Amino acid sequence: MVIHMKTTSPLLVSSLVFVLAFSACDQRPVDKAPVPAPVEAAGFQSAQTESPPVGPAQHRIGVRNVNGQGEFYDKETNDRFVVRGANYAFVPLGSGYTNLLLKVGLYDPVRTRDDFRKISDLGYNTVRVFLDHCAQGPNCIGDQDNQGLNPEYLDNIADMLAAGKETGIYILFTSNDLPDQGGYSEEANTGSGAGFAGYRNSYYLRPHAVTATRRYWGDLLTGLVDRNAAFEAVLGWQLLNEQWMFIDQPPLSLTSGTVETTTGAYDMGDAEQKGKMVSDGLVYYIAQMKEEILLHDPTALVTMGFFAPEIVAPGWYVETASLLERSDLDFFDFHAYPGGPSLEEQAAQFGMPGYDEKPIILGEYGAFRHIYPDLESAARVLNTWAAESCQYGFDGWLYWSYYPANSQAGDRTWGLVEEGDYLLDLFAPINQVDACMPLKLSNGNLAYDKPVTASNSLADEPASFAVDDNAGTQWGSGGDAVQWIEIDLQGSYRVSSLRLLVAQYPAGSTVHRVQIKTTASDTFETVFEFQGNTRDSDWLEFEPIVPLEGVTAIRIQTISSPSWVSWKEIQVFGN
Repeated sequence: MVIHMKTTSPLLVSSLVFVLAFSACDQRPVDKAPVPAPVEAAGFQSAQTESPPVGPAQHRIGVRNVNGQGEFYDKETNDRFVVRGANYAFVPLGSGYTNLLLKVGLYDPVRTRDDFRKISDLGYNTVRVFLDHCAQGPNCIGDQDNQGLNPEYLDNIADMLAAGKETGIYILFTSNDLPDQGGYSEEANTGSGAGFAGYRNSYYLRPHAVTATRRYWGDLLTGLVDRNAAFEAVLGWQLLNEQWMFIDQPPLSLTSGTVETTTGAYDMGDAEQKGKMVSDGLVYYIAQMKEEILLHDPTALVTMGFFAPEIVAPGWYVETASLLERSDLDFFDFHAYPGGPSLEEQAAQFGMPGYDEKPIILGEYGAFRHIYPDLESAARVLNTWAAESCQYGFDGWLYWSYYPANSQAGDRTWGLVEEGDYLLDLFAPINQVDACMPLKLSNGNLAYDKPVTASNSLADEPASFAVDDNAGTQWGSGGDAVQWIEIDLQGSYRVSSLRLLVAQYPAGSTVHRVQIKTTASDTFETVFEFQGNTRDSDWLEFEPIVPLEGVTAIRIQTISSPSWVSWKEIQVFGN
């Protein structure tokens, strides 16, 4: 979510969304916690037998490099494996949905199997599940005595693995954050303070945090091994849903002095040294967690999730290009959503151009409802987004999300199962065999890709961008009002509604006139006028009481605006 951050931790107040404001983390005082003894990495003795322990089953899906191209493959058939599926992040609860699907008392084994079987029958093969959205409170992943993990919660994880094995669905388990119960977060924050902010900036660069996180993964996998969990249903273990740090908190906010981390001393007056500190620290962090995971699950794949904050959330620091070359991750999971920066921009920010060594999945993508308010326009943009991603090196897709989020905020996307499973069926592998080949979808928007002219256009914001069905682009006049943009419908239509997506900064009072040309008149006539306060990404809608007959062209004329005149999208509907 998103090229966004979704968490239930009280340390993080709100979620990240492309086009919305981004929150800072509450900085809570942390008492120094004792460092527990290291987790035993030896074999595990069954509670029911004195025989030597049986290790976890071999993972069926592996990664390999074929002619310089990284890919997943099925170890039994030796065929290439293409990740196709969804984020299984929410489940129904009452009249809404909850992200606490593994919580003791909420987890539903029957629904889990029904959902997995349903998507498996459509050809999907993978779901991505959050291990620790339920991070604090009764019946969550951490024991309430603050001494490790909740055994009943581990039972639920093991049962979900059994469901995956039974239905042929692989699970990519991801950690959203260290749980707020179990003693892990307190240990990770040991030694944090004014010179080294706790939480995110400490979690990946400080020795106590590495120890705490290794203990968390060790406890988790030990518990699952003890339960004879079906590890063969695991696609991989994801160390983090989305890795990032705060730029405005130490040590990244420091401009002088030396900082000691897990990997050495770095000069904060040197920007290159600061970047090296983060890269070195993450390479070490990844190696340590992978070492811990492989002690318990020797054939596992390990990954980590990322988004591109420099063009999405400038206050958050993420650097992935060096990790592509240096880290020990088996594959990468990058998140990118339409409706903001282009996919080309985001791929470049990740460092993807020219990189082929390891597989990269698009582990989160979806259509935000506040940008694509009707399901058909959402389907069209998702269709082209996934297909376009192939040319930038993505070779796996997990939609956000299967069920919709229980949220009216700007980070809510269309769920796969909404409106009679429309998207779920549309993009099912049995219907769209190759995700890189876009489906031929009907387009009810009469303005889509029609000839368009304007009073003036910026070189990189042509008028055609207002009718490309992509809310991530816009026509920009490059000037103040009065400006106009005109669409030739290339035919005569009975127009029933018109929708405009605002591109405007700053917000303020505007006046826009809707003008039409018809078969009965070769001159433009004003049929409606929008007046009022508008802001960027508002939708303006006009639905005449009586449909407009014989319309051949539409002009939107802006009479007044506090910003240069621009439109993200102009949509016309009728027949």
